[in-house]
Amino acid sequence: MFEELKKRTLKGTLVWSIILILAGLGLAGWNAMDAFYVVTGYVDFTTLAPDEIGSQVVKLDMTDNFGCYLEQYSKNTKTNATTTTDLYYIIWTGDENSTDWRFMSIKVPARYESQLEAMAETTAAGGTSDPITFYGKIKKLDSEELYYFKDYFKDADWTDEDIEESTLPYYIDSFAFSPALSGGFYVILFGAGVIILIYGIYRIASAASGGALKKLHKDIADAGFTEASVESDYQNAKAFDKKGTLKVGKLMTYYTAGSIPRAVPNNKIMWAYQNTVTHRTNGVKTGTTYNVMVFGETAPKGLTFSVANEAVAQDMLNYYHATLPWVVVGYSDELKKLYNKDRAQFLGLRYNTCEHTAVDPADAASAIDGQQ
Repeated sequence: MFEELKKRTLKGTLVWSIILILAGLGLAGWNAMDAFYVVTGYVDFTTLAPDEIGSQVVKLDMTDNFGCYLEQYSKNTKTNATTTTDLYYIIWTGDENSTDWRFMSIKVPARYESQLEAMAETTAAGGTSDPITFYGKIKKLDSEELYYFKDYFKDADWTDEDIEESTLPYYIDSFAFSPALSGGFYVILFGAGVIILIYGIYRIASAASGGALKKLHKDIADAGFTEASVESDYQNAKAFDKKGTLKVGKLMTYYTAGSIPRAVPNNKIMWAYQNTVTHRTNGVKTGTTYNVMVFGETAPKGLTFSVANEAVAQDMLNYYHATLPWVVVGYSDELKKLYNKDRAQFLGLRYNTCEHTAVDPADAASAIDGQQ
């Protein structure tokens, strides 16, 4: 039983665990360098040579720019009014002492427009403005951004060769908020990736070592049964799904919660009934879900066992009725009210009226056949 469940749990866990590991690796790996730069300090953009510029997180004390070439808008769908959200300005790499530099661009929030327009006028007049500090991540221009970027230089009669030689298709995507808040986002993403990676590895290790069975072992111990007796009970239990994850024995009802094997002691079950849920989308029926609800001393709020169809639900309830004579089987509003408002009276219906000794499954099958 336990080896079978361990193998089944490992198999069921494997696919999602691998997905988690790959997702964690991707998320952590993608944001590792950004998080590193944020924690250890942003790269000074002016120290980067053109061939070093890629996808760093940088700081720029901007003193020059050569004008805006692109505006980004947001549109109110109700009023059709547009609002400028971001502006793209032409800047150059390096500082005034650089011997090798290129033109590229920076994307800034629209609130900087007046300052940067004044800076552009000063730059055009040959002067230098007081620095405005930006923090951001270097990104590659997409096809539309690159079109307008090149168009700016073509308006100045640059050839394609001139543009290729003297520009870089990158921009600094400056943070809209403080560097601590915006840069911290990369740290959070990196941390989340590490956590997801560790969790994926833990799931596999736990399933492989039998750790996923800890709750099942506790269920058995709390019920007062020996694991040897439960092993025999499990092997002889009746399955109510194709995978054999939902089974009813004489001692316990075995099920899977998520991917974790669990069991509830039958001698503590008080009530069981069918719950049918009809799903509708825009008033049109899209499907039906069938469940067997089980309430007991160890599960007073109820356990929901999903089954394939109504026939399986009724088969399981009939089995409970014939095998566990102390269980109230079936639903009515009166039973629900009694269970919730007067538990003692509810237990007097069957639970407290007979020995909690399961009827032999063979006898139960005969009893069920006799009812049909």
